[in-house]
Amino acid sequence: MLKKIPNWVIIILVLALLIGVKFIFFAKKEEKILQSGKGKNAGPVAVNYFVAKTVALSDKVYTTGKIGALNEVEIKPEISGKVTSIYFKEGEAVNAGSPIIKINDADLQAQLLKINVQLKLAEQKTERLKKLLAINGISQEEYDIQENEVSSLKADQAFVSAQVAKTLIKAPFSGNIGLKNISEGAYVSPSQVIVSLVQVKPLFVEFSLPEKYSQQIKKGDKLSFSYQDNKECEAEVYAFEPKVDEMTKTIKVRALYKGAENFYPGSFVKVFVNIGLASNSIMIPTQSIIPILKGQKVIVSKNGIAEEVKVVTGIRSDEKIQITEGLNEGDTVLTTGLLSVKKEAKLKLLKEDK
Repeated sequence: MLKKIPNWVIIILVLALLIGVKFIFFAKKEEKILQSGKGKNAGPVAVNYFVAKTVALSDKVYTTGKIGALNEVEIKPEISGKVTSIYFKEGEAVNAGSPIIKINDADLQAQLLKINVQLKLAEQKTERLKKLLAINGISQEEYDIQENEVSSLKADQAFVSAQVAKTLIKAPFSGNIGLKNISEGAYVSPSQVIVSLVQVKPLFVEFSLPEKYSQQIKKGDKLSFSYQDNKECEAEVYAFEPKVDEMTKTIKVRALYKGAENFYPGSFVKVFVNIGLASNSIMIPTQSIIPILKGQKVIVSKNGIAEEVKVVTGIRSDEKIQITEGLNEGDTVLTTGLLSVKKEAKLKLLKEDK
């Protein structure tokens, strides 16, 4: 017989079990409360800001552009063959029509010589048949067959002569030769770039203007541009793209530069265009603009909470950009922390940018 367990032992075991259950249950509940409260009570993100205000906008529009060459080409051969001569020096200026390279044409010259001999004999035979035709010594059909043979040989002669002409590559326009990609004795094909040729004067300045200003600029208008903050140069508008870019809502413009300054095509420049419109507009720092798939946006603070606002931009200066739609005067726009701030995040405004 097992001894009866004392009542006090049973009471102690029951109390220990109750205490253990209470500890486990309330610990998990408290952990959930802490975790849920952690996200709600997350600290605000510290950011700098700018209060949007209306300012007098100059009638001189600033934008970025690039220098371009009126004529630029990568010279490639039209036929395959071995390079027998190179007539240019890297980096030198060449005139239109100057020889660039010569490709071996010995086989073509041989074909041309053969055709020339055959053509000479055919023409002599045609002359004899013509005399016989005059005295009815042959039929008209025989004479026509001989004439057709002469015409066929002349066509062959023209074709081979054209192939020979392709073996001498000439400069299509005056400009500066670049760096060569082949050497004498190399075998070249039509897909291979031999050298580049760039017309360095005159040059054009290409830039884009917002669609709303497309009517304020026309052919013949003067504009100024500068390269790396050097002195300003003058150019004259001569062409427009005949459509508006669907993504950026801008129109592309080109202006001709005929000055003495030397620029490399492809260089980026600052362009200043006088559009003749002085007005009051909302301007904000350019760093506040965030590009998105179909346009641009900014992050504003509304009662200390971050909100995303889609905007439409206009002209820009060195540090500010015009907002034509999306913002009102007095809106608080964030200038820092744009990558870390999420929608509806709490904000701590630190320093106001001017």
